Amino acid sequence: MGKKLAAATATCLALLVLATAPSAGAWAATEKDTLEANLVSRLNVVRRNHGLRPLKAISPLERAADRHADSMAVTSYFRHELYTPARSTDWTPFGTWIRWYWPGPGYGSWSAGENLAWGAPDVTAYDTVSRWMASPGHRANVLNPAWRSVGVAAVHVRDPRGYYGSWDDVTIVAAEFGVRG
Repeated sequence: MGKKLAAATATCLALLVLATAPSAGAWAATEKDTLEANLVSRLNVVRRNHGLRPLKAISPLERAADRHADSMAVTSYFRHELYTPARSTDWTPFGTWIRWYWPGPGYGSWSAGENLAWGAPDVTAYDTVSRWMASPGHRANVLNPAWRSVGVAAVHVRDPRGYYGSWDDVTIVAAEFGVRG
């Protein structure tokens, strides 16, 4: 009886994998964990070079960055609002959706900011942070002395659609900065 159950389970799992596997040439997104770690390191090098304390990567901001990068990848957009079609409007402003993750319970004061980037087919941590430093608003976030925490997410999209549809591959980055007290 145990062997039959194991065989049936294996067959069901195989069918599930086949049923959900993307077809050749279909859209696919993958996380870029190494890029994420390199971005945090690069941000901290730049901050140290400007006499600022390093940022600590923490899970609430990482979850926020993951949600936003994944949403931009799946829905093919590039903006600070979060696509939320199940709500009363399709777009939720940054100041609203970031509260779903930050600051968390028990904090009386807090602040958050966001930098976004994308490149085709890929981006590096060095290039991404260099581009942010060349843009006044993004530079202000990188060099904000109030920030203590960060969450970074990077997603690579093969065969993207919509906003990124002119490219074969793109990488999308979201960085969430924060302080709470």
